[in-house]
Amino acid sequence: MNEEIKLILGESIAVKGEEIPVAHLRYQGNSKKYVTWTITGEEPALSANDEVLCSICSLDVDIFSEGNYLDIIKAIKQKMKNNDWVWVGDSGDMYEEDTKLYHKTCSFEKERIT
Repeated sequence: MNEEIKLILGESIAVKGEEIPVAHLRYQGNSKKYVTWTITGEEPALSANDEVLCSICSLDVDIFSEGNYLDIIKAIKQKMKNNDWVWVGDSGDMYEEDTKLYHKTCSFEKERIT
């Protein structure tokens, strides 16, 4: 699934003409706006005859910004929807004291035939 997410989000996401960096797990650049992602788990969803037929993969996408991040969230949700991922919720608004950045997590899920 990591490769699929890398293809969907790439190394950056375009939002209103601005390229927002995207990284797996940790961003190590200097931008004050960036996105990280991580697969948070995979669980069996459908079984038959002692075999798992389908699983559900869970993904968190974290958005960091020194200001308004609503357009970034909108772009990410659209990209994920276009690639058959289902949005399952957002975290509350967060503020990171150490970086002085606002932070929001969007969660997605996708079924996978095993």
